[in-house]
Amino acid sequence: EKVYFAEELTGPLALIMGSEGEGISGEYLKLADVKVRIPMLGTIASLNVSVATAVLLYEVVRQRELQK
Repeated sequence: EKVYFAEELTGPLALIMGSEGEGISGEYLKLADVKVRIPMLGTIASLNVSVATAVLLYEVVRQRELQK
């Protein structure tokens, strides 16, 4: 499991997002080639799934724009 910005996100991908409480089911985790995490600072344990998705999608776009 890597920090999301350390992983190459420029190729084809499918994001599987889990809820704050339940996470991602073991079934889906087994299918994943790569697992990334968003590091958290302070006392907050996690982001809600919509914010986490926005963070990851922004990084995907950022990396792909740098490739141009």
